[in-house]
Amino acid sequence: MNTLKYTTILLIILPFLSNMLMAQQNQSQITGYVYNPENQPAMYSTVVLLNKDSVLVKGAFSQEDGSYVLENLAPGNYFVQIRNVEFQTYVSNLINVAPGQIIELDPIYLSPAISQLGEVVVTADRALIEIHPDKMVYNVSASANASGSNALELLGKAPGVMVDMDNNINLQGKSGVQIFINGRPSRLSGTDLANMLEGMRSDNIESIEIITNPSSRYDAEGTAGIINIVMKKNMNTGFNGNLVSSYSHGNFGRGSLGTTFNYNSDKLAFNTNISVTDSEFQDDFKVITQLSGFMLDNVTDGLYHRRGYNFSSGFDYTINEKNSISLDGRVMITDRSGLRVNNTGILDAENNVPIEFLLAQTIETDPSENYMLNFNYRYVPGSTSSISADFSLGKYAVTGDTEQPNTYYDQAKDGIIRTVNSRYDTGTSIDILSAQVDYENKFSFLTFSTGAKYSFIRTDNSLAYFNITEGAPVFDVNRSNDFTYEENVAAFYFMMNATPNQYISLNAGVRMENTTSLGVLDSEIPTLDDRVERNYNDFFPNIGISYNNQKNSVISASVGRRINRPNYQSLNPFESKMSELQSWKGNPFLQPNFITNYQVSYSWKRRLVISNTYSITRDFFANIFFTEGERGSIITPRNMDKVTNNGLSVTYPVQAFEWWQFNTFINYNYSTYNGEMDGTVIDLKANTYNARMQNMLKLPGDIGLELTYYYNSPFIWRGSVEVESTHGLNIGLRKNFLNRQLLVQLTGSDVFRTGSDYFYQSNYGGIVSDGVRTFDNQRFGFSITYNFGNQQAKARQRSRSAIDEEMRRISED
Repeated sequence: MNTLKYTTILLIILPFLSNMLMAQQNQSQITGYVYNPENQPAMYSTVVLLNKDSVLVKGAFSQEDGSYVLENLAPGNYFVQIRNVEFQTYVSNLINVAPGQIIELDPIYLSPAISQLGEVVVTADRALIEIHPDKMVYNVSASANASGSNALELLGKAPGVMVDMDNNINLQGKSGVQIFINGRPSRLSGTDLANMLEGMRSDNIESIEIITNPSSRYDAEGTAGIINIVMKKNMNTGFNGNLVSSYSHGNFGRGSLGTTFNYNSDKLAFNTNISVTDSEFQDDFKVITQLSGFMLDNVTDGLYHRRGYNFSSGFDYTINEKNSISLDGRVMITDRSGLRVNNTGILDAENNVPIEFLLAQTIETDPSENYMLNFNYRYVPGSTSSISADFSLGKYAVTGDTEQPNTYYDQAKDGIIRTVNSRYDTGTSIDILSAQVDYENKFSFLTFSTGAKYSFIRTDNSLAYFNITEGAPVFDVNRSNDFTYEENVAAFYFMMNATPNQYISLNAGVRMENTTSLGVLDSEIPTLDDRVERNYNDFFPNIGISYNNQKNSVISASVGRRINRPNYQSLNPFESKMSELQSWKGNPFLQPNFITNYQVSYSWKRRLVISNTYSITRDFFANIFFTEGERGSIITPRNMDKVTNNGLSVTYPVQAFEWWQFNTFINYNYSTYNGEMDGTVIDLKANTYNARMQNMLKLPGDIGLELTYYYNSPFIWRGSVEVESTHGLNIGLRKNFLNRQLLVQLTGSDVFRTGSDYFYQSNYGGIVSDGVRTFDNQRFGFSITYNFGNQQAKARQRSRSAIDEEMRRISED
C-alpha cells in the first residue's frame, strides 16, 4: 500500500515538476496547420523535419484540427515535409531556426495526388517488410504467397517467428509469445489459441506487427514479446467491398470464401466481414520408443477436418474534433472433427520379439464458438494530451466428444486378445472481461503516460469418462472431474519518454500487477491439490535509450522484465487419456515464469537492423515424459530451473532495383536448459538459427513474383526433445486485371517437400524415442479477389484506441 501511495503522489507532482523544467528550457519550435483542398483539416498527416541533407530529424502527426508541432529543435536549416496517402507530398522552402525561436508557418493546403473526375486514385505498392523504431511490420497484403492459408500458418512465414509441431509460437528462439488482434490481447493460449488462429483466413489480415520489447503500457504477459495481427479495414470513402475465394491442395484440400462490406463518410466508418472456410489437415507420425524392457513401434495416421464460419463488424464515429468512439465485435464458429488410427507393435526390447499388437483409434469432434465485443472512447482536449478508455468482453466455448476403441492382437495379428473401449466428453468455457484507461500528456521534450487496467478470466472445464461395455457406455465416476479456474489481474503503469536533444531519446516505465487466482478440482478421487489459491504482486520495469547521429545510424539499448503465466490446461491436476498408452496430467503447482530481456540494436537508414538479445527465464515450462505401468507414459508440465537465450538477428529489406525488392532475416540463438527433476538432471545446450530470404520481383505484364527460401536449424522441443533441421521454398504469383478490380494469385508452399517431415529424438527419465512427424505442408493453390464499389482512396482515419496509439510510429519512407 505504501508503494502505491508514493507512486500516486509522484504521479500527481510530476506534471508540475515537468512544467518547471519546461520553463527552464529555451527550445525552438515549428508549428502550423495543414488542410485539404476543401479547407478541412488534413488529420493524421505525417509531418517530418529534414535537415539540409534531407535526413530525418523529427516527426509528428497532424491532429484532428490539422495542427502540428515540431518541438525541441536545435538551431539550423530545415525542410518541413508533409505526407498524406490521398495528396501530393508537400516540401517547404529552407527554414532557418534560431535558438529559442518559435516559428509559426502559414497554413499549408495539400493538393490531390492524381486527379480523376475530382477524385484521388492511389495505387502505391507497400514494402513487404517495414522497420519501425519499436517494431517490425510484415505486410501480408503485399505478399503474393500469403493468400489461401490461415493465421497460424501465416505467422510461421513472418520474420523471426517459428511455429513448432504442437502449434506453439516462438519469437526469436523464445516461447511465451502474447498474440494480439487489432491491438488487443486474445487472452487464449495453448490449443484454444491454435484453434482460433487456424480459423482465421489470411486473406483478411492486413499485416503482422512484431514487438520484441514492449513498453509498460502493454500487459506484462508474454516473455518473448507481442505479435499483433492487424485485420484489413478498407477506409476508402463511400460504399465498397470485395469477394475473395481461395483453394489449395496438397494431400488434402483447403478452401475459403468470403466477402467484405465497407462504408465511410467524414464522421462514420463501418465495416463487415463474412467468411467460410473448409479444410483438412494431416498429422502423421512414426516413432520407436524404448522403456522398461519394452519397445513400442508406433505408426499413426491422423486426419482432421475443420469448417469455420467467421463474422466481424465494427464502426468508428467521430463525434467532434475532441471526441470519438468505436465499437467492434467478432464471432467465430468452428466445427472440427478428427480421426487418428494408431498401429503399435509391442516388442520385447532385449530379444526384439513381438509380444502383441495394438490397434487404437481416436474419433473426435470438438466444435467451438468464440465471441468478442470491444468499445473504445477517445478524448483529445488539445494537441498535447489525450484520454482513452477501452472495455472488452469475450467468450470462448468448446465441447468435445471422443471415442477410443482399442483392440489388442496376438503375435500373428490374427487373434484378438482383448478390447478396451472408452469414450469421454469434455467441455471448456472461458469468460473474459477487461477494462482499461490511459492518459497521455506532453510537456516540452517530455511525454508522460499512465493508465490502469483490470482483467478477469474464468474457465470451466468438465470431463465425463465412459467405459464401453458390450456396446453400452458406463459412466466412470473415478475418471471424471470438473475443474474451475479464475484469474484476476489489476495493473497500473507509468512511463516517460524524453528527447532532451535531437540525438538522444530516453524511455522508462514500470508496470505493477496484482494477480489472484483460484483453481478448484471437483472429483470423486480425493487429492491433496484439489484447491490451489495464489495472490502475488510483481513489478515489471523497463528502460531504454537510443542515440541518433542525425545521419544514417541509430544505436539503442533496453532492458525489461516480463511474466508468462501457466494456462488452465496445464493447471488441471486430473489425468486424461490421450491414447491407450499415453496420458496427460496437469500440474496445479506450476509457477509462472519470469524473464529479463536485454537488447542492443543498431539501425542503418532504418533498413539494416542488427540486434543482440540476452534473456534469463526462471521456472521455464517443460512438458516431461514419465513412465506409467510397464508400457505407458504420462506427460506433465513442470518448472525447469533456468533457461538462458543469447541471440543475434539481422534484418535487411532492400529495394535493389525498381523491379526487385528482397528481404533477408537471419536469427541465431544459443540456448541453455538447466534443471533437476526427480533425480534426473537436465543440462541441454542448443545452437539454433533460422534464415528467411524473400524476393519480390515485378515481371513484364504487371506480374508480381515472390520467391521465399527458409531454413530452420535443429532445435529443442518441449524442453527435452531434439528436432532436426527443415528448409523449404515458397512461391507466389499475382496479377491485377480490370483496372485493379480483379486480383488473381497462384501460390506454392514447400515446393520441393523438404519442410513437411520433422525428425526428432529424446532421452529422458528412462524413455528413449526416435521418430518423425509429418504434416501436409507441400501445397499449391490459387485465390481470386474482386473489388466492387468506390475504390477511390480518399481515406478517412479511424478512431484510435489507447493500444493503437502506442503502435503508431513513423515509417521509414
